[in-house]
Amino acid sequence: MHRTSDKGGQRRVGPSRLAPISRKNLSEQIIDAIRNAIVEGRFRPGDKIPEADLAEQLGVSRTPIREAFKLLEQQGLIEIRPKNGTFVASMNRAEAEDGLHVRAALEVLAVSQALERLSIQEWDELCGRYEAMLQDAWRASDTSDAVAGIEFDIAWHTLLVESAQNQALLRTWSVAGLSNLIWSFEFDLYPLDDVSFKSWVLRHVEFLDVLRGRDPDACAEAVRSHILIKVDDVDG
Repeated sequence: MHRTSDKGGQRRVGPSRLAPISRKNLSEQIIDAIRNAIVEGRFRPGDKIPEADLAEQLGVSRTPIREAFKLLEQQGLIEIRPKNGTFVASMNRAEAEDGLHVRAALEVLAVSQALERLSIQEWDELCGRYEAMLQDAWRASDTSDAVAGIEFDIAWHTLLVESAQNQALLRTWSVAGLSNLIWSFEFDLYPLDDVSFKSWVLRHVEFLDVLRGRDPDACAEAVRSHILIKVDDVDG
C-alpha cells in the first residue's frame, strides 16, 4: 500500500490489493478488512464492491462475504441494491447531523448511567483505561494512521457505552452503526495532516480531564460537546 498527497496536505491511499486473511474469527476479519478499506479510501462513497473479486483477494468463499455485507449494511457502511450489486454508502450532510445528535443523546445517557452504576474505584479504572488507550491515538497521529485512529475511537466509545451496564443501550448504539464512528466524508472533514490529527487527539485529552472530575453535569456536557463539535465542522 502506498500513500499520495493532494491539496491541503490530505493523504490518500493509492490502489492496492487487500491481503488474504486467516480463518480465525472470519466474519469479524472480513468486516474489519472492508471497513478499513473504506477508512483508507480504497473504497470511496458510491464505489461498487465486487463480491467475487473481494472473495478472491481475501482468500475466502462468497458465503462469509455475503454475511459480512449484511452486517455492514445494518451499520450503514454499505448499500445492497438488489440486481445491481453492493456499494459503499454515501451520507449527506443532513443525515450526518441527525446521526451525530442521536449518537450524542445515547452517549450522554451512557456516561450518566456509568457514573451512577460504577464505584469510585471502577470509574477511576475506566479513566485509567482511557488514558492508556490515548497512547494508541498519539501513535496513530504520529504516523497519520487513519485505521489506527478509527480503531482507537471505536474501542474507547464502545468501552464508554459498555460501562453504562445497559444492554438495551449497547444494542441500540451498535445496531445503529454508531460503533463505527465514521461516515463517508469523515476524512474530508478531518484531513490527515499532523495539526488536524493531533488536535483531534487533544479533544480526547480534554474529555478525559473532565471525566476524572466525576461531575455528572460536566461529564454529560463534555460528551455532548465532544460529539456535537462535528456538527459545526459539517456545517462549515
